[in-house]
Amino acid sequence: MKPIFVAGPHGSGKTTLISNLIEDSDKFIKDDFQIDFSNEMESLPTMTIFEKCLIRLYHRFYTAQLAIKKCKNSEDDKILIIDRSIYDSLVYIEVEYSLGELTKEQYTKLKEIVDNGLEMIKPYTIILNPDPNEVVNRLNKRRLMGTRKKRDELCAREDNVDYVGMMNDQFIKIYTNENVIPIKNNESGELETIYKWIDEKVLS
Repeated sequence: MKPIFVAGPHGSGKTTLISNLIEDSDKFIKDDFQIDFSNEMESLPTMTIFEKCLIRLYHRFYTAQLAIKKCKNSEDDKILIIDRSIYDSLVYIEVEYSLGELTKEQYTKLKEIVDNGLEMIKPYTIILNPDPNEVVNRLNKRRLMGTRKKRDELCAREDNVDYVGMMNDQFIKIYTNENVIPIKNNESGELETIYKWIDEKVLS
């Protein structure tokens, strides 16, 4: 079994992409380890940006290591898909630092953890990075549906074209990184791109 991570801005369609992959092929399995920070951490609203970045970064590092362990203990030829990666934390850190929400010292500490984590794991990562306007439209529709009210309240400052646009720019910088494939949407044409990448890079 091999682990593959799916990264991208909130609202980019990662959950739908994972569902599409699983429905399209029995080769894929979704990783079942997850923590919903918005609902499971009552202290989240009072945390600083640095504290939020740090705890999510450590969580993603642990999730990655756990996924790798699961795959090593399995002898089948399945693909384990993990929702979010260390790259997500990297992008949020870069955006928050550029907005002045992190000090230079805090940024340096977080970047050191990110860089070491990426060096240790070298994660095979799909980056789903649609147009920011498309992402914000999805977020607005989701907000109207009221399916994630607590999350929408806590993350309201991030759900706009300016913030998502900054994330989009940061994700683009990662496109040429080792073991990364960028896609624009979660439709069938992009699935074929992913399958080809898996055959040529992940399983080779």
